[in-house]
Amino acid sequence: MKKVVLVSALVSVLVMCKSANEKQNSSKEETVTPTEMVSKEIKTVETVFSSQDIRPGNLALTSNGRLFVSMNPLVSPTTKVFELNKDGKNVAYPNAKYATGESSIFKAVIGIRADSKDNLWLLDMGTKQFVIWDTKNEKLVKTIAIPDAVVKPASFLQDFVIDEKHNRVIIADMTQGDLKSAPEPAFIVINTENGEAKRMAQSHVSMMPEMEGGFALNPIAIDPQNDWVYYGALHSKTMYRVPASSFESDEKLFNTIEKFGVKSFSDGMEVDVNGNIYVTNVVDGEIGLSTKNEYKTLAKIPEGQTWPDGLYVANDGFLYGTVDQLNKTAALNNGKEESVGPYLVIKTELVK
Repeated sequence: MKKVVLVSALVSVLVMCKSANEKQNSSKEETVTPTEMVSKEIKTVETVFSSQDIRPGNLALTSNGRLFVSMNPLVSPTTKVFELNKDGKNVAYPNAKYATGESSIFKAVIGIRADSKDNLWLLDMGTKQFVIWDTKNEKLVKTIAIPDAVVKPASFLQDFVIDEKHNRVIIADMTQGDLKSAPEPAFIVINTENGEAKRMAQSHVSMMPEMEGGFALNPIAIDPQNDWVYYGALHSKTMYRVPASSFESDEKLFNTIEKFGVKSFSDGMEVDVNGNIYVTNVVDGEIGLSTKNEYKTLAKIPEGQTWPDGLYVANDGFLYGTVDQLNKTAALNNGKEESVGPYLVIKTELVK
């Protein structure tokens, strides 16, 4: 995929949101009423990885704690995917042939997740395919192509979930990747056994922004039981959900989508085993909890940092996330490059 297309796609995601710094400078910190679910004290997240050079976009952790990150194509990374702190080093993953250089197999990876077998799923929007890698035996499992028939010229294939109960992956296609087209968001649903793919619920009201000129379906998550899929538009403060079993037909999907709760303008979303739904708040620079009645602040990102991006629930009792300052890049900041490292992977405790 040409660099200009990638830049346009990411501009479309970020340009409409206020800078977290601007927000912090223009308003006082809000007081959040404590509840039995949220600590009385709003904490600052803990930094677990910091780098001047590696700028994590999304992340995934395996059951034994191995940490993998994708590098956002907007920053033209030499290496597209890293395993962080392997034997004390940060290494290209799965190897240089796949991840490093102009001739690498990966072209533009943002979406990255691990399944229950610790296979790493990498969504390459540059080559329009999934690469599934066995992290235990360090070998390729398979690739799954995303057919041209289910994508649009302005498709933006970033976030996805793996539904192992129903043998599916579900991509949230925001579209608007060319910065000109009207939103045509949809789910792209792919059968992981035979590769069959379909575009579903295109332009459903639940996927559309709630502000004029805003951007559509972006964050998506599935609960650990693979029962419910949660999602929303980037520029929406409403969260929706639909049974994971409903992705068999558009009719069933339309009839079972429901409003679930309140969220922030968000780029990342995760669900834990207790049904708590976490979102990144890209305006206020924080991690929050979405409930049926309100949005609650859980933890602030470090002072001076902006754009909490991807989230991941690990099995160690923590929620992990990336903080990558994408809103400060020249392409997304009126031509001014104001990004200043370090770039982070952070964590905060899951809600008890």
